[in-house]
Amino acid sequence: MANLNKVFLMGNLTRDPELRFTPGGLAVANFGIAVNTPIGKDEQGNRKQEVLFIDVVSFGKQAETIAEYFKKGTPIFVEGRLRYRTWEDNNGNRRSKHEITLNNFQFLSSGKSKNSSDFSNDVESGTEDDDIPF
Repeated sequence: MANLNKVFLMGNLTRDPELRFTPGGLAVANFGIAVNTPIGKDEQGNRKQEVLFIDVVSFGKQAETIAEYFKKGTPIFVEGRLRYRTWEDNNGNRRSKHEITLNNFQFLSSGKSKNSSDFSNDVESGTEDDDIPF
C-alpha cells in the first residue's frame, strides 16, 4: 500500500523563530504558525473562523534563513511532513504533540507595503534532507 505524508500550510508566525545548533553544528529553528479557516457565520451574520496553532521545525540553511528574516506576525507558506513526537517532561509526565518538519517554504507578502525592501517573496528554499539528524 502506498503512503503519503505531505502538508501545505499558509499562515503567520505566532512567535519569533528560536534558532539553536546541534553539537555537530546543524542549525535548528523552531517556530509556530497560526492558520485561520473560515467555518461559516454566526447568528448575527458575522464570519466565524477556526484558528489552528501548529509548531514547525526546520534544519540547516533553511533554519538560519527563517531565523534571520522572519519574526512574529510574518506570513509564510510551508511545505513539510507531519511528525508525532513523544517525550517525558521534568515531572515524569508523558507528553506528545504533532508538528511539521519543514521541507520547503516561501516568503509571502504581508500586504502592508507595496515597495517592500525585504527579501523577495518569491524565494523558495531547497530541500536538504541529508542534513536532517534522524
